[in-house]
Amino acid sequence: MKRFVRVALVLAMACAAAGCGSTVEHDEAVQYTPESLAQELAFRYRSLSPAAKKATKNRSEPKGKASAIAEREAQTKAQSKAVAKKAQAETADDVLDEIAGKARTIRGVSPAEVFQKMSEVIARDQSLDESDRQALAEKLDEMARAER
Repeated sequence: MKRFVRVALVLAMACAAAGCGSTVEHDEAVQYTPESLAQELAFRYRSLSPAAKKATKNRSEPKGKASAIAEREAQTKAQSKAVAKKAQAETADDVLDEIAGKARTIRGVSPAEVFQKMSEVIARDQSLDESDRQALAEKLDEMARAER
């Protein structure tokens, strides 16, 4: 009986001590690279229906500096709050918007460079049809030009 009590105490202490210590900080931007975002874009694009693959939004319009900063801050604040799970993107424009938001969180590299690198990766991605590769690469090039 004493042995059972000792084992129970040891287990209780181990469980109580498991919560002690420092918490691990996680930087969301660390998990993204232009290459990983390009892979995510290709994967999500392939899952769209043929009608939803047509991206119609003009992405070549340059954003004002104040507008881009405000958008980045809004995205950061939105990511930091616990929110309900978002609906899955239904169109190529939705997917590109979400990927663009993630691309802007990468530190040390301008969004224009990120979009340009993503375009290069997409252009070589053999999992996409030639027409899809070309369409996505063109959209990413537009996004890169708009960020410059």
